[in-house]
Amino acid sequence: MMHTAWCCSAALSLLLGLQSSSQAKDKTLPLNKKMNPQLFSAVVERDSKTGWNIAVLKYADPGDAKRNLEARVAVEAGSNLYSLKIGGTELLVQPAEWGTTPSLRYGFPVLFPTPNRVRDSKFTFDGQTYAFPANERTHFIHGLVHKLAWKAGAASADAKSAAMETYLDWDSSQPDFKLFPIKHRLGLRFTLDAHGVKLAFTVDNQDTKRLPFGFAFHPWFQILGSRAATYLRVPAQKHMEAEGLLPTGKLEDLAGTPYDMRELVSLEALKLDDVYWGLTPERVPGYEARDKGIKVSLGGSPEFTHMVVYTPPGKPFFCMENQTCSTDAHNLYAKGLEKEAHLLLVDKGKKLTGWVYVGVEQKP
Repeated sequence: MMHTAWCCSAALSLLLGLQSSSQAKDKTLPLNKKMNPQLFSAVVERDSKTGWNIAVLKYADPGDAKRNLEARVAVEAGSNLYSLKIGGTELLVQPAEWGTTPSLRYGFPVLFPTPNRVRDSKFTFDGQTYAFPANERTHFIHGLVHKLAWKAGAASADAKSAAMETYLDWDSSQPDFKLFPIKHRLGLRFTLDAHGVKLAFTVDNQDTKRLPFGFAFHPWFQILGSRAATYLRVPAQKHMEAEGLLPTGKLEDLAGTPYDMRELVSLEALKLDDVYWGLTPERVPGYEARDKGIKVSLGGSPEFTHMVVYTPPGKPFFCMENQTCSTDAHNLYAKGLEKEAHLLLVDKGKKLTGWVYVGVEQKP
């Protein structure tokens, strides 16, 4: 009897112990979920007015809402990263209205295959002349893709980032294909992490001839506070001499000139529409909105060697444009100025990639 009673008692104790352990585990599950929230998200929304796909990438900082990040990409509006926020503060100029605001006047327009101006709207490469409709005096400006409807690729999120892919097939289905008749695919991947957003391009040459191109982003940064308290830095090696906003190919020293931005310079003192040469991954441009406690960096892969800085006085914005090449790169290349132009070439059947990383910081 005592042996039987002991067995029953032991069994009862074991059963109660298992229930207690199970209850303890049940109590810890919500706690574990709370301790490991989903920090990153990636969704594609549909704009009710235009029907456009809007990719929304978000990071929710677990310790400080001021460090929350949000990026929005309008896929059919030129794959434009039109919104970038930190802690709810919008960094970029916004479109007044979808479908009516010129695509080059807000967000992060994509300039390809001819960033900025092409002298007299034409160039010759490999014996073929490429001519474009003049849209800025006698020149052609800002490329062919910023107004086009791109296509949405995959959106994804994990524990470290949120990402979105877009692409544009440049072939005979494009109305302007005859202007630049080299078949290829241009792809973009936007990757948001806890410190900023990486914008990576891929050019896939699907033609039988070489593809000569330049690639650039043309961000329109809002002046968040005062001009005097906004400081810009471009640690380039040279300034490019220009006539009529078109580089001559001559590289000028920066020391002692109004173009020297190797150290931080107040926006108040700047009146620029100029090309800088000699950026590397170690030479990272950027700006500080000191009265708002915000810093932005604009580092790039080795492909991004140039930057155009545009600081019109009296306007509520400025532009710092990472470029893989000089303005009018194709024509400078044709003159034998390959180093100054840094025109990128993709052989048939090959791909070329590069990236810009927009780092964003805000003081606690």
